[in-house]
Amino acid sequence: MNDKTCRKPVFENGMAQPVFGFTDGKTGTDYDPETSEIVRYSVYVETDYDMNGDGQRDLVKAFVQLPRSAAEGGYRAASIFEARPYCAGVNADGYDHMKEVENDEYPPFDMDSLKNSPAPRVPEGEMTALECAAKADPSEWYYPDEGNDNAMCYEVLDNYNYYLVRGFAVVFSAGYGTRGSEGIEYTGSDLERHAFCCVVEWLHGDRKAYTGPDGRIETKADWSNGNVAMTGRSYAGTMPFAAAVTGVPGLKTIVPVAGIADWYSFLNQQGAQRYWPQEMLMSFLAYFCSSKYHDPEATEADLKRIAHFHQQFSMDQLQCGFDYDEKFWGEGNYTRNADLKCSALIVHGLNDENVSTKQFEMMYDTFVQAGQTVKLLLHQGPHMTPTNPQKNQGFLIDGMLYDDILNRWFSHYLYDVENDAEEMPNVLVQSNVDQQVWEKADSWHTEHSVMLESREEGSTVLGTDWADAGIDAGNFDRQMSTKSSSMNQRYLTETLTEDLTIQGSVRVDFTAALESGDAPDFGGSNVNGADKLSALLGTASGRMDDVKTTVLLVDLAEQAFDSFQTVDDARNVVNTEVVRKGGIPNGGGLPAFDEIAFEPVHETYKVITRAYLDLCNPASGYAPETAAEWISLTKGEAHDYHVYLNTQRYTVKAGHRLAVVIGTEDPVNCLLHKNYEICIQDESVRAELPVTAAVTGTMDLKK
Repeated sequence: MNDKTCRKPVFENGMAQPVFGFTDGKTGTDYDPETSEIVRYSVYVETDYDMNGDGQRDLVKAFVQLPRSAAEGGYRAASIFEARPYCAGVNADGYDHMKEVENDEYPPFDMDSLKNSPAPRVPEGEMTALECAAKADPSEWYYPDEGNDNAMCYEVLDNYNYYLVRGFAVVFSAGYGTRGSEGIEYTGSDLERHAFCCVVEWLHGDRKAYTGPDGRIETKADWSNGNVAMTGRSYAGTMPFAAAVTGVPGLKTIVPVAGIADWYSFLNQQGAQRYWPQEMLMSFLAYFCSSKYHDPEATEADLKRIAHFHQQFSMDQLQCGFDYDEKFWGEGNYTRNADLKCSALIVHGLNDENVSTKQFEMMYDTFVQAGQTVKLLLHQGPHMTPTNPQKNQGFLIDGMLYDDILNRWFSHYLYDVENDAEEMPNVLVQSNVDQQVWEKADSWHTEHSVMLESREEGSTVLGTDWADAGIDAGNFDRQMSTKSSSMNQRYLTETLTEDLTIQGSVRVDFTAALESGDAPDFGGSNVNGADKLSALLGTASGRMDDVKTTVLLVDLAEQAFDSFQTVDDARNVVNTEVVRKGGIPNGGGLPAFDEIAFEPVHETYKVITRAYLDLCNPASGYAPETAAEWISLTKGEAHDYHVYLNTQRYTVKAGHRLAVVIGTEDPVNCLLHKNYEICIQDESVRAELPVTAAVTGTMDLKK
């Protein structure tokens, strides 16, 4: 042990300081396990289940990085764990693959067999972390991704270098059914999150792991202080919440970024499709993440079993259509029966159209109900993390570095550092009016609301003729916002005389009936080229399904104004610009990142929030399980509907107007383009807007 490797974490001003050396771990040339100040190695954590049916409990690979000092026993390190099914490789040919297998027939797959639980292994010996690291080679964690045009696996390898030089350990795992791991990637299931909970348990000292996939020699996390934080974006922001609700010991805090709280609500909304049509089957994502297909250790029997599973997974979802089904979707609703024992700092972009903003609200509410500490950090970006090491850029959070905020948070919860982490605002939101301003609130839910009520009489008939309405995927928001057409009706307020800040989930009520159309499938055509199996979603169940209504809340002005919104057809991109080269320092000799800002769009409209509803689900509401009840529509028979738009914080400026827009199909999220008409009773249209301050009176809505 020398002066470079006997260091311990140093905390100043409530944060861990960059006192550890860094060595890149990507190549054998630069990485020498005997001298590297950051050591790296893989372990194989034993789970409880035998998903691959070989009579032994499956092992899940985890990749560990930590300062050598911790591996040598100089101190006990806390762990930052990213559970990310993509990191071991992906199958980027998902669209083509779905079409390749759409005509294949498989025997029924016994889904219950995945939970067989044989006796655990008995170790034949033991090896220390330092011994594991000494024999490790970068090819274990940095190798060509055969399923993604040989892009490199563990592409997030450098995402946490900031924390490594400050004394944290960093752990990755792709979970079941990925390269290096056994089992099957079963998106949204209890089994999926179980694998990641097992990694947390190993770090906490409660579970065995082995040095290799043969499962003979045990290795303990002998460097760990037992405290774990989980973080990551998207799928990697979903699994922290999924694990946290189990109450797994050792998990002290989570920082989910753009994560999913409920898989049904991710793909569907109140009985209607809300996601990209080609990816509506959960089996698509399961296949995308199944890097086991490119694992040299995978047998033909393994791959055949996975293919059989994917087919059964598809068939089970087809029977649900777009409606909620407890057997299929229940395990993926992590908000129910939660046993939370940790804190959370939840991060989400208010212009995220991939993982809807409703997901962060569901997470937040679950923590509040459990009485656990929870904070919200909300920005004006899309599906992104405030700091992106892969692009070497990031933006400031109320004048602070994002990683410094997390550093303070992790130092408090993982190293018991007394700082002001828990004193940060409960809600911190980047303003949509001025991105340099960050607004604060004590709670996400407000005590005030504004009612918008239609003063129109009569009715409006809306159809689904895209050409007649002059809409397509690229102009949908503009056309729906700026004029009424044969596909949409706008109900507008008068000009606002003072600023109005909306915060929470807007509810829109209306009464509607099916006007015309050939039930039950309404002549649906596969306009977006989805595979045959996906195209059956909504019809294979044999019932009327996804008679879609799209509802928007829009900010309108006579003159163009600046707003933050997506600029691409898929609604994924908010443009950014570099405002300061090297403006995001990382310390510890690591390169600085560029500071960026969001580029505003100069338009006369901005879609504040949106939602979808199937007219066949009049009983549906906010909770996903309410979409389990469905009806077959009868022409002319009206029903009352209550649509919950995705949660939002947005300030409408004085001089602007609000528009409640009710339409039919959205070409961006349309699996089958159908021919039908619906009739809206104009006088029934109402909207309840949660707002941050009391506003007197009710606002009228007029066409």
